Amino acid sequence: MKLFRLILVFLFSAGMMACTNTPKSTAVYSPQSLLMDENFAGFEKFKVESEHEVFALDDEMMHFAEKVSAGAAEPKVAARQLVRAVFGRADLNLLYANDANTIARDTFHNRAANCLSMSIMTFALAEQAGMQIEFQEVDVPEFWTRRDGYSMLNGHVNLRISPKLSPNSIYFNPQTVEVDFDPQVASAKLPTRTVTKQRVLAMFYNNKAADALVNNDAKRAYAYSRASVLQDPSLAEAWVNLGVLYRQNGLLDEAERSYQRAIQLEGSRSAKENLAVIYNLTGREKQAALIMQELEQQRTNNPYYHFLLGEQEYELAHWRAAIGHYRRAIELNRQQHEFYFGLAKAYYEMGDLALTERYLKLAKRRSVNDHDEHRYQSKLNLLTKL
Repeated sequence: MKLFRLILVFLFSAGMMACTNTPKSTAVYSPQSLLMDENFAGFEKFKVESEHEVFALDDEMMHFAEKVSAGAAEPKVAARQLVRAVFGRADLNLLYANDANTIARDTFHNRAANCLSMSIMTFALAEQAGMQIEFQEVDVPEFWTRRDGYSMLNGHVNLRISPKLSPNSIYFNPQTVEVDFDPQVASAKLPTRTVTKQRVLAMFYNNKAADALVNNDAKRAYAYSRASVLQDPSLAEAWVNLGVLYRQNGLLDEAERSYQRAIQLEGSRSAKENLAVIYNLTGREKQAALIMQELEQQRTNNPYYHFLLGEQEYELAHWRAAIGHYRRAIELNRQQHEFYFGLAKAYYEMGDLALTERYLKLAKRRSVNDHDEHRYQSKLNLLTKL
């Protein structure tokens, strides 16, 4: 079993987040005992955005929110008008970008977003339009993506919009609208739980910390990880990322304690996997092996796990091994376009252009948004010129 550099991040991409059966701990922890400011001198030079800065609107955004919700006779209609405008290419032309961890203003003007940044922007716009809106965390299966040699576990949030309640009004039917920027997650009807704006802010900081980790910017990563655990000490994923940062900087005892904190909070599989890395580095191979055996048994029927293994083998140029994992992922879930694209790129490396074309077409057919469909069509167009 390979030990890969796993970072658990809330990228809130069109991907998914770990879902375990371990109940969350209700204990309240002080994060101060696990912070190592003295080891990251200069981290304070990196400005961490305040809550106001993350959710703030400018004049153009305020006008947009008021315009798209105007004239709606019912709150549900106003909410749908806003969502259509956010999605509509004529209004914002938003493109999905997994690493677009941006504040609301930048998301609006850059017109690129992942699920978290899009949800933050929509939350701010809906509030400006006078709607009652809540964030929801979605319990979805473990789903990884690969980025610059890191395995990144994705999370997911959506929004719940309802009428602004008035003390002088009675609503027999509140006309709630659930907004999810991933149609596959929306159609699955997965369990959700309401989370606070403050927790979402901690998720945002955790995303920024992950970006800095991938870019080997330790002080920036610490600044954002620190902000995340201080904002919400119960966010297990933030403790995992902090542990990865500590391990990369030789702070093995502190990394182990951070992973243990995440396990206490949520039974995090990612924390357990990273803990196994620490055990191997410190001569506790038997304990590491037991953890990895347990995790492999839990993940054997998870298609996204086999896809991750395929991606790792692909990066090592083990084309046939990668194909085996991609095929296993497809056996378990035939609807994910990424699995077919994995096969297409592996067969391309092996020089089989016929199978490359076949699986690119299947990937395109299963795309869930225009961006991916156009991406696969562009690759098909290039393939025909070879």
